Amino acid sequence: MNFYTFLVPFGLALLVAGVWPVPATASEEAECSIPTIVRIEDLVRHSLACNGTQQAIDARWEAQLLRAEVVGYLDDPKLSVGVAPQTLGDERFDDGYIVELSQPLPWPGVLSLRKQAAGAQADALGAMQLQGRVNLAKQVRLAYAQWQYHLQLLLINQRHQALWQEFLTVVRAKYAAGTAAKSDVLHATHEYHLLLQEAIELKARVERDLSEMKRLGNLDQGTPIELNILLPLTDFPDEQWRSSMAKLEQQPRMQMLNAQQQQKNVELSLAEKDRYPSFNAMARYNSLWINEEKRWVVGVGVSLPFTFSKRSRREDSLRAEQLALRWEQQDLHTQLREVLIQTHSHWQQAQDVYALYQQELLPLAEETHTTAQDEYRSGSGDFLTILTAQRQLLSTRRAAEKALRDQYVQFSQLLAASGVVFKTELNADDLEVSHHD
Repeated sequence: MNFYTFLVPFGLALLVAGVWPVPATASEEAECSIPTIVRIEDLVRHSLACNGTQQAIDARWEAQLLRAEVVGYLDDPKLSVGVAPQTLGDERFDDGYIVELSQPLPWPGVLSLRKQAAGAQADALGAMQLQGRVNLAKQVRLAYAQWQYHLQLLLINQRHQALWQEFLTVVRAKYAAGTAAKSDVLHATHEYHLLLQEAIELKARVERDLSEMKRLGNLDQGTPIELNILLPLTDFPDEQWRSSMAKLEQQPRMQMLNAQQQQKNVELSLAEKDRYPSFNAMARYNSLWINEEKRWVVGVGVSLPFTFSKRSRREDSLRAEQLALRWEQQDLHTQLREVLIQTHSHWQQAQDVYALYQQELLPLAEETHTTAQDEYRSGSGDFLTILTAQRQLLSTRRAAEKALRDQYVQFSQLLAASGVVFKTELNADDLEVSHHD
């Protein structure tokens, strides 16, 4: 039997079987483009689909899922070929060669445990991916709240600029008539210039807020954002609150720790299996033997796990990691519960403060300003009173907008503390975030 007549068909068989890899074709990246953003939830969904950091987390999770699919199979068989070089081309001897095929065989149950460990690791990355979506949605909403807040402050600034321009006309007329001091004109001009300075700062902040939203959404610089004006939010229903408190174990961070605990459990089982021997099945053909009955050899190899102390230390290490994860799970459960309670308290406070401004403080400040303005024009009031009323009205309007901003901020924090991306998920039986939102 010639060596080459044996080797060539065997190599062709390997090629047909797909042992020799074929380079994979790279898939094209999906384009993330959108003509105009008009709703905040649309911006959240777009960011979830196109944010670079989130897409990297998604890709790592997908990679682990693919790796988990190929775990649990036997290792590839090993083919060894050896030749006696001095027999090649010598007509006195047949070509001498040795061909050996071996297959590693682990202890029963090891392959199943390996697959479980890979699956637990994929579950941990999946929970991390869900938490990344929750965090990204919160960042988008917070950036939106800041942008709307600065826009409203700019509108308030423009309104007060118009008030001071109108008031400057009155003060200058009274000064020309000799019924007002020059200091009144200077003070009014100074207040107007302060508003001009604030307008410059607010325009720059609006631009930076817009840039931050485009960064989070991975939007082109020219993509227009025409979001709706921030409106007061409705109450957080009691059933949604109870649902959030009852499903702390289903939150992504808890799912991640649970998956890590499961992975450690499987790794400990694997470490215990490592105390048992593994096997290696072998078949060999040796043409150097003159006796043809001895040329074929089959056998089994067995590992000898004698180093028990090394394995014991590894098992003890895994048990210590299990204990650490149990403590982390207990601490995280408490943390999630209390953060949810505290965030709900902040949300309720923001609602109450905003209602107070709308029902009491804003109407009072506007009435005080109107009264002071009428009294000054009629000559019964002084400049200091109307200056104080103007500042009070401006301060109250700013504070009212801040209360509205805080209300939306705390609502965004409350969704994140509940472990969800969208409010509708609070009514679902499972808090897992859908990948199709």
